[in-house]
Amino acid sequence: MNAEDLDTVYTDLCRAMTAVGEAQAPILLARFALLAIVEIADAGRLRRLIAAAAEDLAEATGKRES
Repeated sequence: MNAEDLDTVYTDLCRAMTAVGEAQAPILLARFALLAIVEIADAGRLRRLIAAAAEDLAEATGKRES
């Protein structure tokens, strides 16, 4: 995926979240995550992605996972 494709897909995701509204956006993201998990179908890769996402959030909030 090139930078333009990445931007287009991310924009599509943002537009979908806007379309469903703030209250439903977390549900859309959870559903998207489950669909992506099924598509990726590589437990090790998925666990690394989850850890990376959580680490970035932990750094942003100053919290660390124990």
